[in-house]
Amino acid sequence: MAAVTFMMNFSTLMPVLLGVTLTRFVVMGHYVLHRKVYPGFRTFVLAEFCALLSMSFIFLRSSMGEALLLMLLTGLGSFAQQIIAYHGLGVYCRLPRLWARTRQNMLLAAVAGLALSADYIFSPDIMRRVMIYSAVSLVICLRVGLEIPLLGRRVMAGVTLLCATFLLGAALHGARGWSMLGAVGYDYSADPILTYLLLFRTLQSVLEFYVVFSMNSQLLEVDLRAATAQVAHMAQTDSLTGVLNRRGLQVLGAEALRKSLSQGRPASVIMLDLDHFKRVNDTLGHVAGDELLRDVAALCQGSLRGEDVFARYGGEEFVVVVPFSDVREARQLAERMRQAVETTIFPVMQGQFVTASFGVASVRKGNLQALLRCADEALYAAKRAGRNRVVLALGPDEAAQAGEAAPA
Repeated sequence: MAAVTFMMNFSTLMPVLLGVTLTRFVVMGHYVLHRKVYPGFRTFVLAEFCALLSMSFIFLRSSMGEALLLMLLTGLGSFAQQIIAYHGLGVYCRLPRLWARTRQNMLLAAVAGLALSADYIFSPDIMRRVMIYSAVSLVICLRVGLEIPLLGRRVMAGVTLLCATFLLGAALHGARGWSMLGAVGYDYSADPILTYLLLFRTLQSVLEFYVVFSMNSQLLEVDLRAATAQVAHMAQTDSLTGVLNRRGLQVLGAEALRKSLSQGRPASVIMLDLDHFKRVNDTLGHVAGDELLRDVAALCQGSLRGEDVFARYGGEEFVVVVPFSDVREARQLAERMRQAVETTIFPVMQGQFVTASFGVASVRKGNLQALLRCADEALYAAKRAGRNRVVLALGPDEAAQAGEAAPA
């Protein structure tokens, strides 16, 4: 059986790297066309395109010989790939002053291009051109390896590892440039460090491919969580007034009640209903009624603490879950809200005053539904007693606390 051998040299590794780069470009380009991507992702697609151009020019040089234009395009294409990769990582990691830093890299590449052209025109020395190319690549790789992980404002998955490989690439470029000092003659196919660079770039490109998709997926997950949270918020929010709706009350109100009772402290519920609200809709119209509900909701929210849970229960009814408060404290809060509604001049009411009735219930054990029922009964007692007042639903424990307190 004939032995199969593989020579690790320039002529063998260059087609491999070209194939890997072409595959990356096609896959990433297809992904851009059919999936949501972030700006940094498109930047990497452009970097792959520049790498393909640079390698294509190398193959042209091997068949057509050295020419100024091909030499210059090869170097600038390679520099462009490194600079664009730097910019793409900077976009993802929120590198400060990114455009200024990118322009610095571009200026460095432009100066290198002029130096390469001058060398080729006035005093051709391929070893000097290798040193120029290696020096510029060294600087850019060092900037990627150090600035992105140290100065970036957002930590992305896999970036630190990828940046570490750029430091290794900088070391290889430095070693290649150093090897040109005092060298006599140069042959690409006989350059061992160039061979290692091609092998390294082939392996690095696979890691880079993974990291780019990983960063894009991480941002997609962040957006998905934010969208899910927004949907959950909308599902628990009353579209008219912007406060919690009945579903939100069942979730957040029950949680506030549980926290209060689990610490052995009382909790209360205030239920309020605007008096004669039907007259507002009948005389001023439903648009005015909606505006009044929004104004009353905003007014009542201004009287509450941060831990209180306020919701529109339905129609012109609102509920406040008041954790860590006994019936006396809840009654005082309800009275403040009643006076605020009574004394406020609502522009939409055209000079007419608005009043509200309040029912208050308090417990040291139980559930939200039972507490709401008690507050609802007290509310309707306030309606029957003449409206615009606060009525307490007192159990045995609360009666002792309320003393001789009478409804307002």
